[in-house]
Amino acid sequence: MKIFEMKPLGNILLRVIASATLLLFVALVSRAQKWQRLGPEGGDVISLASGEKGEVFLGTADGHVIMSRDGGERWELRGRVGKRMDSVVQELVVDARVKTTLYAAAWTQDPAAGGGVYRSEDGGVRWQSMGLEGEAARALAQSASSPEVLVAGTRTGVFKTSDAGKTWTRISPAGDSEIKNLDSIAIDPRDTNVIYAGTYHLPWKTTDGGKTWNAIAAGMIDDSDVMSVEIDRSNPERIFASACSGIYRSENGGAQWVKLQGIPYASRRTQQILQDPANASVWYAGTTEGLWRTSDAGESWTRVTARDVVVNAIALPFPEKAGVLLIGTEAEGVWMSRDGGNSFAARNAGFSHRVLSGFTGEGKDHKHLLAATGEGSQGLFESIDAGKNWKRMPDAPVGVTALFSISENWLAALRRGGAVQYEVGAKKWKELRFVVRNVAGKAQKRSSRQTVRAPEKVVKPEVLAMEVAGGRIFAATRDGLWSGSLHEGKLVRIAEKEFAGKVTYVNANAEGTELFALEKNSIARSTNAGKSWIKTTVPEKAGEVLWLKVQSNDQRPVVVGTEKGVFEFTWDTEAGWRLLQSGLPAAASWPGWIAQDVWVIPTRTAGVYISRDAGRNWERVNEGDVGRVVTITGDGHGGFFVGTKTDGVLRWVAEKE
Repeated sequence: MKIFEMKPLGNILLRVIASATLLLFVALVSRAQKWQRLGPEGGDVISLASGEKGEVFLGTADGHVIMSRDGGERWELRGRVGKRMDSVVQELVVDARVKTTLYAAAWTQDPAAGGGVYRSEDGGVRWQSMGLEGEAARALAQSASSPEVLVAGTRTGVFKTSDAGKTWTRISPAGDSEIKNLDSIAIDPRDTNVIYAGTYHLPWKTTDGGKTWNAIAAGMIDDSDVMSVEIDRSNPERIFASACSGIYRSENGGAQWVKLQGIPYASRRTQQILQDPANASVWYAGTTEGLWRTSDAGESWTRVTARDVVVNAIALPFPEKAGVLLIGTEAEGVWMSRDGGNSFAARNAGFSHRVLSGFTGEGKDHKHLLAATGEGSQGLFESIDAGKNWKRMPDAPVGVTALFSISENWLAALRRGGAVQYEVGAKKWKELRFVVRNVAGKAQKRSSRQTVRAPEKVVKPEVLAMEVAGGRIFAATRDGLWSGSLHEGKLVRIAEKEFAGKVTYVNANAEGTELFALEKNSIARSTNAGKSWIKTTVPEKAGEVLWLKVQSNDQRPVVVGTEKGVFEFTWDTEAGWRLLQSGLPAAASWPGWIAQDVWVIPTRTAGVYISRDAGRNWERVNEGDVGRVVTITGDGHGGFFVGTKTDGVLRWVAEKE
């Protein structure tokens, strides 16, 4: 994208205004929220866009836009595109005239919500919808010759604006069976009426601003999902297209395509192709199997990263500097090369957007944290300094779906089923054995002196929650409730009559004298380490029960999260259920943190709430910026750590700090 120079005075004024606005915003947020973003650094990058002097903008899968002022060395959170936490920022465009103005194409992970096109005039801090509400926008391009012209590609077709987004016009036939499900858009730099559109099923072209469209698929493998279309700046008749079937080049404006050789079939899903601004013969291709580079306009290609790197986006932050390159990856954040891709190094300072599958803190040491990203065998990160620094845990189990703290040790549930226990002394993980006996279930007598035990079988049930009480492990699974000695590491199914199916949650008091297990519409209680149980039905006013926490003081009621709010529940009273209000919304929530008088509840749609008087009064402690919460744990200083589904680990700092 060509960048146009602004007049010096206007440029200076805009920079001053933008900087002042950002400082005010950061100051207000800091006073109101007290949040710290702790990492682990890295995460999923969906889109990248470059300014002209090292500014780079990054889009995520939950609506966030993050900025670097120095070409990718350091990053800072700017704002959120739209109000939803499932908005995927598929495309970012830096305005060619005013560098603090950004455009974003977004779609929501909930298909019914759609998405739209958004605009920010302060470098990504605040965003406003600029039309196409409800349209899942997946592609966006700005004209180089007429910057007020933008074209957007959505699930339903192609839209064009000639007034920088004030009004939009559909320029593809409504309901067309082919020109839909757009993945890429390109505008000819010489003529805004010439537009290329890549769909899930081959490319299309219009030369009259959308009045007529022609399929331009000659030479392409049928049913190619065209994910990126780029026009050669040195020769606009030369077009590159990346598709699920490979990379193609056309020398005559798309009339005929040639499939370029050199990139193997396994790397055919090329997410983006981009031309180097300093050398027209150099192109980069980001694929699901690494980054590829050509120095001869596509005649030959070389992979310049490891094969297992998934590249979603490419940016060249300094157009005048050859070889400075950024790639946005899946899971590992941003990588930088200063030599045209010959070598790369991670550049994630300030960028923490990992998708956590589990998080917990050590019970005895509040600075000792463990976060699971579910990224294969390298997905466990450990911090011993309250999240300031993280390191990958060696020899970690694969596919961790949840983490649980047991004093100075940890338990982890696994995606493939079953669970493992971390032995801190040996510094290794040991598999827990879930054992069932044969159907007969009885010992057989071989002789008067010898008894043969019934055969045992090790299974791997899906573990939903775990608890340790009185030296025993309790596991809530889709196949009932299991228990076993913490030292032995062997669990057997218990209370099979009481829990015939799925047990969603288990919790106990610190002493292990009182144990609770949850099913969809009932709560079970045991006061003898799970040997016997008493059940009670959840009232209709509460709805489905989601989680339960036992308070440290046995005289206090238990705290129960349901789909219709958070309740205090007293087992031995007729009233039983009391809805917690006084500032806390009656909404579904994730498991809360209950510690003496300080309670924290993360609701599923309305933010995080804190009470400093044991649930009597509540206040919201965030501005809706915290997404789905995995786990909350105390920091030992009146604040708490929050493990989130998309933002890594956050910390809310108490006022006294």
